[in-house]
Amino acid sequence: MVLTDLDATYRPDLRRDVFVKEEYHFLNVSGIGTFTVYDNFDCTFECLGNPSCLSLNLAASKGADGTLWCELLTSSKYINPDEYKENKTSHHFSLKGRFRPKSCVEYGQQGAYKDGVYKIYDNSGNTFPAYCDLRSEPGIAWTLVMSWSRENRGISSFKRAPFQINAAENENSSKWDRYRLSLKRMRSLQAHSTHWRATCSYPTHGIDFRDYLRGNFKDFNIIDFLGSATCKRVEYINIRGYNGTNLTAPFWQILNSFTLHIDSRYSRYTKCEFNAASTGAVLSEDNFGYYGSFNTNFRCTQGTQSTTQWWFGALV
Repeated sequence: MVLTDLDATYRPDLRRDVFVKEEYHFLNVSGIGTFTVYDNFDCTFECLGNPSCLSLNLAASKGADGTLWCELLTSSKYINPDEYKENKTSHHFSLKGRFRPKSCVEYGQQGAYKDGVYKIYDNSGNTFPAYCDLRSEPGIAWTLVMSWSRENRGISSFKRAPFQINAAENENSSKWDRYRLSLKRMRSLQAHSTHWRATCSYPTHGIDFRDYLRGNFKDFNIIDFLGSATCKRVEYINIRGYNGTNLTAPFWQILNSFTLHIDSRYSRYTKCEFNAASTGAVLSEDNFGYYGSFNTNFRCTQGTQSTTQWWFGALV
């Protein structure tokens, strides 16, 4: 038998199969509202009838008037684990199966604020772990899709495999020095993202917008793009401190030859608006990928353990 939310609404005896009850616990987050009920079925009924409800707090004992206070929540203990506490006055109920996030964006929309590895669902309903950056750019949540160190720049997944090629590396471990999601997972995340970005040594520097690149899929679909010295519009770009906003920059991505990247020295020979050739570029300097030639003044390639990241994201 498949139990749906509708079944549970009209068959209260089955709600125990929909909710997980944790006695004498409380989730301390902002709620949808607090009201009085006569029993736990009334409280769970209200939660099932509200699409935003992911869990609830319910008084452990009735008051003098014979009622219980019930608080509906838009978050869960999985999203805000630091706010999940033991207490002596309430029980906590969390829904089974309602929250199935397809990207880190949905965690941000539910109030998650802690960076780290979260469970994501792909479009087929399968789960996988992914690193979420929920704090570096307020209002935007980012899911990591690829990260590698300069030391590992020669591996095909990071040197010669465009985004449209399935070239997964440690996709269940989120290793900063050697990590790439499968094409299937990237496609799933793309469907729930509006933007992409590239960062340099994120675990060390975080986000200060130096050696940083951001664009949106509407202007530039980085997964399906193939080309050489092709001018593509970006929202923001910074290479070695030289930056630009809402302009075109030259990109390369060729099957069996180049992963997506910019050649800042060659940019002087293109008709693109961004040109970082005269700001300390070295011969054939590659930025944000490929790294056939690299500059130690660029954060992604300063040292052997310096890393490059690519992310997909959207507004929360």
